[in-house]
Amino acid sequence: MLREIIQQSIKNGFFDEITEDILNDDEQFNSVVEVFVQEIINNTKTLVELRRKRVIRGKKLKLRVICPKNKRYVASKKQCVRVSGQERIKKKRAMKRAAIKKRGKRVMMKRKRAKSMKKRKAMGLR
Repeated sequence: MLREIIQQSIKNGFFDEITEDILNDDEQFNSVVEVFVQEIINNTKTLVELRRKRVIRGKKLKLRVICPKNKRYVASKKQCVRVSGQERIKKKRAMKRAAIKKRGKRVMMKRKRAKSMKKRKAMGLR
């Protein structure tokens, strides 16, 4: 059961550094479980705490919230909430429309992406 909980936590992004080798090795797995349980006991907030990723927006470094699958971040509640079926359908249609519109601007997007990657590399993010 603990193995399933830890694998689910890995999918949700709580353990970025854990690999399959660690999960298969019993000794290392037990040490991970001990640390995980201690963390839960010491701070029950760790499972609810949001995972953040550094991104560049408008030439500035910002933190972006990463939510588990089928959830999205709501800033007013400061938490990840479940995405309804209606929202998913709307998003799917909007993404189709956006893809059609993006076709003509693809070259410009590639240039800007290359520029962003240079900036990220300079800041040590990539």
